[in-house]
Amino acid sequence: MLKLFFYVIINVDRKREVSKLIGEKFTKLFNRPTKNLMIPASQVAVVNENDSLLHAILVLSSSGYQIIPVIDENNCIRGLISIPQIVKSFDNLSLFNEDKLAEIKVKEAMNQVVPILFDNYELEDVISLLIDNNFVCVTLKNGYFLGIIPRKVVLERFTQVAHNLEKEYKLIEKGAVAE
Repeated sequence: MLKLFFYVIINVDRKREVSKLIGEKFTKLFNRPTKNLMIPASQVAVVNENDSLLHAILVLSSSGYQIIPVIDENNCIRGLISIPQIVKSFDNLSLFNEDKLAEIKVKEAMNQVVPILFDNYELEDVISLLIDNNFVCVTLKNGYFLGIIPRKVVLERFTQVAHNLEKEYKLIEKGAVAE
């Protein structure tokens, strides 16, 4: 079965023609203690597109993740795989039929729509993609997989900022007179 590859890619060296929604001061505060939100590829559970679905199920089960990236032999991102994706990809496929699962390759069942940002991503782009995704894949422009930015990490950072904002700053409404 031939499938076309389609990726959701943001930040392809485009000049921003719209004003930033997140201000510089907030971004600076958000980036403390570090701007890096990414979990490196070496610490991310992945499967190869040529692995069997049985292997993918074992990796998904042992990692505890619901969905994981699929890479090729060059470590380039190719798709995402999850147990629901495996089940709905084939009629009459049972998760208990290990022989059949061992025959089918991940590339035959993976979702090829992948939220991707290049390594020079902006905070706004990360947040935009995390609205509908558990994580965003970070790659070089050639697709080489660098890691993921999970929604959890961004929410933890926002929580940290929210808890410390008024401890570190005096907030004054625009138009209000400072005391």
